Amino acid sequence: MTAHPTNTITSAALQPLLRLLESKGFSGKDLMASGLESRPEHVSGQRIPISQFDRLLEQASKLLNQPAIGFAAGQHLDLPSFYLLGFLLSSCQTGREALTILRRYYSLISDTRSPDLFVGHQSIKVVYYVAEGSSFGSHTRTEFIATSIHTAGKAFGGHLYQVQGAGFCFPPPSYRHEMEDYFGIPLQFNQPHNWISFSARLLDQPLSQANPELFRELEEQAEKASQRFADLSPFSRKVMHILYQWPESIPITKESVADLLSTSSRTLTRRLQEENCQFSSLLRDVRLEKAKHALQFGHADVQQLAIELGFSDRRGFERAFKQWTGETPAAYRRSCRCQPQACLEEA
Repeated sequence: MTAHPTNTITSAALQPLLRLLESKGFSGKDLMASGLESRPEHVSGQRIPISQFDRLLEQASKLLNQPAIGFAAGQHLDLPSFYLLGFLLSSCQTGREALTILRRYYSLISDTRSPDLFVGHQSIKVVYYVAEGSSFGSHTRTEFIATSIHTAGKAFGGHLYQVQGAGFCFPPPSYRHEMEDYFGIPLQFNQPHNWISFSARLLDQPLSQANPELFRELEEQAEKASQRFADLSPFSRKVMHILYQWPESIPITKESVADLLSTSSRTLTRRLQEENCQFSSLLRDVRLEKAKHALQFGHADVQQLAIELGFSDRRGFERAFKQWTGETPAAYRRSCRCQPQACLEEA
């Protein structure tokens, strides 16, 4: 079984894997070296296909001769690597709030269904879901998620974090006892779903890193980020995420986006048409939003901005921008200086 070609995950999930490799004397170049179809610049973006992530996990497992690569990588998790969501979780006031925030904004890091929370008097059970993929990939990502949750809980929960149990859909692996030593509890296998549970007794106690003011600001940003493409159909939304997070140094083409999604440009076009959408329209919307943001916050070189947005020259960008908005980039910049709040709300 292979992963659905459009299932994606934040590339921040690679950071624990890279830290594990570095601790063993390897580098990111070693990970990308042998036999992968993926190009390194795609991995440097903010969203990668699950199928590509699985290939990288398998390559890392071979490099380290480590079958428990997901379990090992999960121990190197660092919440700030997950940027907006990581900082938001770190500033939560309680463990219960952190779990709720994780579920609410899970789409910022993965297309997979958000975890379900089952709250009882004594414990909170988190049931998490793993995107389909190769047998090795699905198994490894399951261990990676569970271990990452446990690592994060210990890191920012301290003594308030008390794991009670964890269960996995697959049979017990050969390194079962290593996992039980790390989790500090007996683990359950051959379960109907993947889950981990915590004591509810201390989950409402204030966390040491709680920052209510920062939390409010970050939550507002997370809400905007999660709703940015909410009105689009599922496949169009995935394409839009990729376009919006595309590295500025790499030209955007329909073929390169299709390649990242492990499909053909013809299939990409057909699937967008099925959702009454066009690639050119999505690309235009992304370029317009990025252009407005850059002009609003004082991008000094319009020629360079044009190149970053994929135009061959400044004139092409200026013509397109005027067609989109009815005014030139210079006029838009002046209006933002005169009415900054109006431009901020528009963006």
